[in-house]
Amino acid sequence: MQPAASDTAAAAAVETKRSRRISTEVGEQPGGFPVQSCESVRPMRSFLAAACAAVLVLAGSLHACAQDVPVPTHCTPQVNAELAQIVASGRPATVDNVMVCGTAIGSSRTQHGRLHGDHQVIPLRVPVNGGSALVEVVTNDDLDGVVTARRGAHVAAFGQLYVPAHGRYVAGIHDVHCSTHRGAANGWVVVDETRYPSRC
Repeated sequence: MQPAASDTAAAAAVETKRSRRISTEVGEQPGGFPVQSCESVRPMRSFLAAACAAVLVLAGSLHACAQDVPVPTHCTPQVNAELAQIVASGRPATVDNVMVCGTAIGSSRTQHGRLHGDHQVIPLRVPVNGGSALVEVVTNDDLDGVVTARRGAHVAAFGQLYVPAHGRYVAGIHDVHCSTHRGAANGWVVVDETRYPSRC
């Protein structure tokens, strides 16, 4: 005796459900496309969350563990001695933890819309043994606050020295903010006895 049509349809439906269940268990949707189960996604989410947290903690701890260097009480050629030595070598250089001091030869100006936001540029004449040199100090509005200086302002800065600089300047100092990379102490810039940033 042949099975009734209704029995055949019911058996086919059961078989279809079984096939769908099996295909889903092995990582495929019924149409044959791969799918991730919730069990496989959860460990990945946990890993990403842990990685993001570690990055944030590391970034926050860099300046907390970095060295703090005091501001000089007087501006002398000795303060600018390392700057003078690096410039005298005649070679391009990028050096962390260099201090400069001098007098602003003009008002600060704004550089808008750079890669890391707006910056302020302070032009300095710094005393060195046997004369003086022109140096630019570049601050970051986001990390230092908006640092402005008038012509004649007394300025000291501590950060990363770069040689050569732009135009008439023999060198420049930037990264004058709380440390953002290993090996760098906390930077700062002081304009007429006001320090930026005020603390790290």
